[in-house]
Amino acid sequence: VLILIITALAIIIGPIAAVKITLNHEERRERNRRKYNTFHSLMKTRRVTLAPEHVTALNAIQTEFHDDEKVIAAYKNYIDNLAGPKLSPNATQDEIRGYLDNRDDVFIELMFEMGRHLGFTLDKRELSKYSYAPQGWINMEGEQNAIRSLALELLQGKRPLPVAPFQPPPSTSKFPPPPNRVES
Repeated sequence: VLILIITALAIIIGPIAAVKITLNHEERRERNRRKYNTFHSLMKTRRVTLAPEHVTALNAIQTEFHDDEKVIAAYKNYIDNLAGPKLSPNATQDEIRGYLDNRDDVFIELMFEMGRHLGFTLDKRELSKYSYAPQGWINMEGEQNAIRSLALELLQGKRPLPVAPFQPPPSTSKFPPPPNRVES
């Protein structure tokens, strides 16, 4: 009778326990996948910090890495740096370079801590040194910002729109223009 009772319990409880174990495993796997995705997004965009993917990944850190105090501390330090005192319009090149270097340092610390949490062995110098964004992207972003700023000033009435008559460039043709036909 005891064997029948144990067998019946095993038949009932066994599948329930197996499903629960499987669900826990899948939940843990999904949590790790989100952490890796967040880390990979930041690695891919570490020199393109205005990219939507970069900003979205930054905003996910608090929820995805809530269980690691070092990652959260590095995240808060980076966000505080981004939101910290802004440079004055009259800032010197040295002040700008110092601000950017400090921003890079705290970002690299964040990436280092996230990598450590995920089991990566990363070198902070290499994280900083071996990343790439083409100068063309940087130039394009600067030009787009300048155009956007000028357009806003124009639309807000802070800048006049100069208008000049159009004068086509002189013809470089060796031949004179064809005569005008006058019909009578």
